[in-house]
Amino acid sequence: MRTGLAHVMARVDPPGNCVRLPVRRSLGWPTWLTVLLCGVITGRVLAQADGSLRWASKMASTRGYVYSSPAVGADGTIFVGVEIDSTPQDGLLQAVNGRDGSIKWTFRTRQWVDSAPAIGADGTVYFGCWNGNLYAVNGATGLEKWKLSVGAIVISSPAVGPDGTLYIGSDDYGLHAVSKDGVERWKFLTRNSIESSPAVAADGTIYVGSNDRSIYAINPDGSKKWQVETLSTVASSPAIDVDGTIYVGSYDGFLYALAPEDGAIKWKFKTGGQVQASPAIGPDRTIYFGSFDKNFYAVNPNGTMKWSVSVGGAIFSSAAVRSDGTIIFGADDGRVRAVFPETGLIKWAYDTGDLIESSPVVAPDGAVYVGSIDGKLYAFNGSGAPASAQSRWPMFRRDAVRSGQVPARADGGLLVNLATRAQAGNGVPLIAGFVTKGEGTKHYLVRAIGPTLEPLGVSTPLRDPTLVVQPLGSADVLLANDDWGSGNNVAQIMTTAAAVGAFALPAGSKDAVVLGALPGGVYTASLGGSGSDAGVALLEVYDASVNVQGARLVNLSARAQVGTGDKMLIPGLVIGGSDPVRVLVRAVGPGLAGFGVTGALARPSMTVFSGQAQRLSNSGWSAGVQKADIAAAALAVGAFPLVEGSADCAALLTLPSGAYTIQVSGVGNTTGEALVEVYVVP
Repeated sequence: MRTGLAHVMARVDPPGNCVRLPVRRSLGWPTWLTVLLCGVITGRVLAQADGSLRWASKMASTRGYVYSSPAVGADGTIFVGVEIDSTPQDGLLQAVNGRDGSIKWTFRTRQWVDSAPAIGADGTVYFGCWNGNLYAVNGATGLEKWKLSVGAIVISSPAVGPDGTLYIGSDDYGLHAVSKDGVERWKFLTRNSIESSPAVAADGTIYVGSNDRSIYAINPDGSKKWQVETLSTVASSPAIDVDGTIYVGSYDGFLYALAPEDGAIKWKFKTGGQVQASPAIGPDRTIYFGSFDKNFYAVNPNGTMKWSVSVGGAIFSSAAVRSDGTIIFGADDGRVRAVFPETGLIKWAYDTGDLIESSPVVAPDGAVYVGSIDGKLYAFNGSGAPASAQSRWPMFRRDAVRSGQVPARADGGLLVNLATRAQAGNGVPLIAGFVTKGEGTKHYLVRAIGPTLEPLGVSTPLRDPTLVVQPLGSADVLLANDDWGSGNNVAQIMTTAAAVGAFALPAGSKDAVVLGALPGGVYTASLGGSGSDAGVALLEVYDASVNVQGARLVNLSARAQVGTGDKMLIPGLVIGGSDPVRVLVRAVGPGLAGFGVTGALARPSMTVFSGQAQRLSNSGWSAGVQKADIAAAALAVGAFPLVEGSADCAALLTLPSGAYTIQVSGVGNTTGEALVEVYVVP
């Protein structure tokens, strides 16, 4: 339905407006509204290089090996395990400064550390060791908090559950559930050792492979949910897709796709060798993994091959997928490779000179860290692209802290207000589309404001706007008004406007307002003027009952003429509720040509602000670091695709409660029509 809305908004003849999203009641309107109506803010964005070596830090003074996959702490510290080639065997967990590779502290275990560290919410670092212990170490100081013997060698990496419970496999055949204080809660026994690292789904189910040739689903209380047998050892660690599908490899050469409910095999993909690498999932749900057959594979969600590329060695390393779509992995030929998602062709590569079985991690700033059997931890400069946020499982252990956990969807945030300011009139209405989604009806307040903008600093407002709300594609009029004081619900409108934080309208003004109940659906709000009346108008849509269950605002689209100065197109949005909301924001100019729109803005520029602070600036969506995530998010919300390389603008943002403005202008003060869209991304 949202695709249809976008198409209709693109085809509408009249010039359009902009949008304003959710309003939190504790927010005052003047600061953000001043920017929406009058203000122009400037800012700049910096870019990074990609693929050059930042540093290579030797992890031990004697011969050492880095099989462990690094984790990145909140302050940028890198944590990684080390094997020391000595008699007797020795091992370390090291904390490394991400800026220069210097060692912050060393925690000695007296046995090898191959386990990837996992970082808890309080900064505690958890990891397993060949001495049979699970350790908890203070991430800031390197001091031991506790250790727990789990009976035998630990190669498995811990997963951190939503309540802080740790899950880790051991050579004692067991999966151990351990409290964050180091107390074992339960042990689930398989028929052989567990090298696979467990993955925790949003519902708390734990998935893990065993050397007994099986993949297990275990309930949070330690009971078995289901078991699926393969033809060989399962040392690969599971990855969990957005629909709950579990992907995991086996030494039988297959990648398995399993249903979360009962473990039913949806499909299995055959390679020419053992599969030990954990799959990584791209933003478009492509599955990436390597095999001992020296091939790296990209497999579609239906199990068909997208492409494969050959490298010079077996692949133990699990890939990492960035928000720009780039895939990074290591191989036993000693090379770290970054490849393009469309073809698998090399974007950049670096030869460490020894085997790479460590899995790279992409830090929030885009830097890439990976270990090598040459005993060094390598840091590569990135493009600024972090790990994909649109993917449910973009790299080994899912995230940079190596939690191994899919968090539950946060649904405590919502759009409560959408607004757009643009030029309107000359007998042609300004038309905005908005989408509500969910069960039940809710009350919405829609306002078409013209003359009241003048005392707020707009010199040429539309003098007498009218307002009509209709279902998309229908001639039925659901709500309509001309002169808001003429209706029979004036008192209710005033009370509701005050409750949602909307500025008051003078009694007897020519502004238009409607208030009514609407079920989930797609609607258009038409702001018109009489005769030759023309000027700047503000169109607002408010969720008038944010605390009531029912349909929510999820999208607004408006097409408008983009001018210069105070005729710049400025949408606004406000997020309410307890959780951040992920939104896709687009300013489409040249992309309108495919819908028959003439006079489209050739090179739009879009900047998003929180108050006076610039959050993001974009001109040319596919040139940015979010390219792959943006394309996948557009598909997910039903937005029409943008042509790669076009000058259209788009950005993905995760926004906490607050007010935001979007400035849309033409590069070089050019003018033309543009379509602005704001979508809530599921």
